[in-house]
Amino acid sequence: MAYVTTEERVDRLEAVFGQFMTEMAVINRRADERNKAAEERNKAAEERNKAAEERMARFEAEMRAFKDEMSEFKDEMRVSKRELNQKWGQLANKLGTIVEDILAPNLRRLAVEHFRFPVIDDFMVRRSRRHGGGETEFDTIVVGPTAVVLGEAKSTPTRQSAEEFAAKAAQFFDFFPEYRGRRLIAVLGSWAMPGPVVERLTELGVYAMQMGEDTMELVNAAALEAKGGS
Repeated sequence: MAYVTTEERVDRLEAVFGQFMTEMAVINRRADERNKAAEERNKAAEERNKAAEERMARFEAEMRAFKDEMSEFKDEMRVSKRELNQKWGQLANKLGTIVEDILAPNLRRLAVEHFRFPVIDDFMVRRSRRHGGGETEFDTIVVGPTAVVLGEAKSTPTRQSAEEFAAKAAQFFDFFPEYRGRRLIAVLGSWAMPGPVVERLTELGVYAMQMGEDTMELVNAAALEAKGGS
């Protein structure tokens, strides 16, 4: 049996310890590298998240700005449409075509859509008729099975013109006796109806029609029909 001296044992222990320390250094270095890599990945992920949040914030701000711009654009378009309608109305009045171009087709539409005519039996524009030695012209007449829509256009409606039209409507069946027994729906139309004129027409049982945003509409229909129609 070989004899191992104390010095040899110490040398062996030192060698083993040195190898252990070397391996531990390698392990620690690798751990540090992994930790550093993990930190860099976390940092990169945080930066990506931050960039994404910033992009989302910019996108939301742009969308809010876009919605505001669209709202302003719609308001401008509504104003422009009203101005265009007013100019067209003024031009139509000057040309004398408000009856044929504006009032008549809208009365025909409303006869079906609002007054529920199942069919239109007759449609007359600027119809003249004699009675009792006198002659009267009616702007628009829309005839249905049980009712007749009588329309008149006024470029500048007044309370007096409202009363004159109501009196004219009261004589309608004298000129057109063939329609007696049918309900008479009187409509005075213009591009714009002043409030006092609308109030007077409502008192007289006459519908007031004026231009809305897209087409002509009855402005006192609810008030008239709440008290039983015209």
